[in-house]
Amino acid sequence: MTTALSPAPAPASPPPPTSPGGRSAVRALLIIAATALVVAVVVSLGTAAWGISTFRVVKDFMALPNTLTSVTIDTGSVPASVRITTDREVREPRVDMRMVNSTRAGSNPLAVAADGATARVTIDGEASEFLRWGRAGEITVVLPPELARRVSVTTQQEMGVLLAQADIDQLTARTVEGAVVLSGSARRIDIINEHGDVTTRGPIAVTESFRATTTTGDVSVRFAEPPKTVDATTEHGDVVISLPPPGPYVVDATSAVPGSSTVVDVPQTRDRGNAAAVVTGRTETGDVVITEAD
Repeated sequence: MTTALSPAPAPASPPPPTSPGGRSAVRALLIIAATALVVAVVVSLGTAAWGISTFRVVKDFMALPNTLTSVTIDTGSVPASVRITTDREVREPRVDMRMVNSTRAGSNPLAVAADGATARVTIDGEASEFLRWGRAGEITVVLPPELARRVSVTTQQEMGVLLAQADIDQLTARTVEGAVVLSGSARRIDIINEHGDVTTRGPIAVTESFRATTTTGDVSVRFAEPPKTVDATTEHGDVVISLPPPGPYVVDATSAVPGSSTVVDVPQTRDRGNAAAVVTGRTETGDVVITEAD
């Protein structure tokens, strides 16, 4: 039997070759895209290099009087951390500074005005959008330990961290944005912080009064020796206070939001005259925990 075979299909026609003009247009588009990318990278690197080249790191220091009884550190609008510390090796108090500053600014932005008993420390740094993302400076006040116990320290910061690491007479801190970290001891501590935490690095000793207020942030404080009064308040955050035994304590712990926890785990009394301390903890939206130290 004979089988009729179907004719093989005709081969597909190859695509028409790209004309020289078409190839040139494609190459032109690729070259334009690559050129635009290179230009963007170069411009970005150039801008960054120009920005960096207009700044420098400045170091400065000034001596403070040995008769000092109070010192104020005002950083103004310059983002800066402030550190209060002691050193047994120093013979006279001083203030050290490191800062990233504009090359157009003066080479000595640190200024100290002193009259023997009091001193005011300020810095002059040019505001810069280029530095809005980072810390611009650091100020360290170094005190002999014996002198520090007689000195009252006041800090004023719009942006930055305060590190109080000394045994001083009194600390008054005003901060807009930044944390306050405490250690050491004081007779009185008074802190007003708008946006940031108030915390301790280890238990602190306060003899008379402790007051800490913040708008958005936590207040978390541990006491080795409690003052006569403790007042911790935050609008949007938690209050955690750790008190040493044996007590007892007069405690007023309140949270304005239903469902938030209020925990008091210390010996209590209503007799203020018999209390080791009068403790107040308040928050609008968080928890309040008053606990006994380990």
